[in-house]
Amino acid sequence: MGFLVSFTRKMYLTNYINKLESKINERTSMKLEMTDQISRLVSEINDFGDANSPAVKKLEARKAEIEALEKKIDIEIEKYQTQLQAANTELQSADQSLQQGVQRSFSYNFGG
Repeated sequence: MGFLVSFTRKMYLTNYINKLESKINERTSMKLEMTDQISRLVSEINDFGDANSPAVKKLEARKAEIEALEKKIDIEIEKYQTQLQAANTELQSADQSLQQGVQRSFSYNFGG
């Protein structure tokens, strides 16, 4: 692979990795907010004396919704982490190819 192609590939992969890391950070932040919401809901549920009251049922339903969303986010994070690992492996390959291209371009054979 040529130097320019390897360099372009490396730039593309670096950009892609940055986007994946951003998505992972965003989803992790969302998950932390949801965990906080679940904690508050559990506290509110525990404050009620009657576990069968409509208010408790509503809070438990909301808690279940948030937990389902949290699981969905976990799956997204896992998917992005898998893509990130693949992109990092590809980036290492691009780096290696780029280094080999530079070595070939600047190696001189003296003598005969």
